[in-house]
Amino acid sequence: MRKTVFSLLLLCLITWIATGCGTSVQADLSAYGDEPIRISGLAAEEFTVTPYELAELDCTAQSATGRTQKAGTVHGVGPALGTFLAQYGKDQTDFQKIIFRAKDDYTITLGPRDLQEYTIILAIADGKNPLSEHEAPLRVLIPEAESSKWVRMVVEIEFVPGTSN
Repeated sequence: MRKTVFSLLLLCLITWIATGCGTSVQADLSAYGDEPIRISGLAAEEFTVTPYELAELDCTAQSATGRTQKAGTVHGVGPALGTFLAQYGKDQTDFQKIIFRAKDDYTITLGPRDLQEYTIILAIADGKNPLSEHEAPLRVLIPEAESSKWVRMVVEIEFVPGTSN
């Protein structure tokens, strides 16, 4: 009996490690998975990342309901911004502000207070479904924040260092 329980636990641990230690993205990202998202201010040189690359990180599933009917409820699956930044030895509180720009020129700027208080999800899927064409390639979901900060169609993220960086 002990050997069976141990074998089962070992199998679960191996499966957990093999799937990225978190929520895996089950949605079909093929319509936008290789669309580049420009990243500036994080490394010495500007670079791009794709939804496919973000899907390889430890992802989380979050839902949030906006205060208005128009905002509705959003279900996001993707890595937390902190998970993305950890690859570069950074934390979101290392920045004075982070600017998210969308295809339609909608822009939000998250300042020091936002970056200290909120968990920011880089959503690349809507639950088990891909993002719609009006959301892809990336949607920012901040469950505790106003829905006006849940920018969609993100194609650029600009990191502005804090004064101590």
